[in-house]
Amino acid sequence: MGTNGLRRARVPVLLLLGMGGFLFVSYGYGPEERALPVLVAWATIAFLVLEILVQTGTPIGRRLEMLIQGREAQFDSEHAPIGRALIHAVVWPGLLVGLTLMIGMLPASFLYVCLSLKVVGGKPWPRALATAVAVTAFAWLLFEWGLSYRLYSGVLLEVLAG
Repeated sequence: MGTNGLRRARVPVLLLLGMGGFLFVSYGYGPEERALPVLVAWATIAFLVLEILVQTGTPIGRRLEMLIQGREAQFDSEHAPIGRALIHAVVWPGLLVGLTLMIGMLPASFLYVCLSLKVVGGKPWPRALATAVAVTAFAWLLFEWGLSYRLYSGVLLEVLAG
């Protein structure tokens, strides 16, 4: 872990500090009100710790990246062309919003995760589908079942349901 790794980890470290503050404030809410913010804060903190391990280039971080990426970790310092950057910044989030409005949160998240892994990430279909199923199942278990929070079902379902 050199100075270059520490420099790459500065943003996740700042986010980690901010999320620690968010967690501290969340514990001031009542038991019902703090359930979701505390869950989100702890999950985000866990992911940020993993990101810091990866960005600093620790042996655990390299193993994590190899496990997630499925290949040897390569630090890519070149910048994406503006056209591709705009697609990632505007088109993909716009697709998620449009899908969510039309078909609802769970089907939209399934399609978004699957397509982004296949198209942008270049992952094989079985891996993209399995990951999309896992993310969608986790969202359903967390919100619909665990927190009894009804997720948005989309315009099409509302029109079809009458």
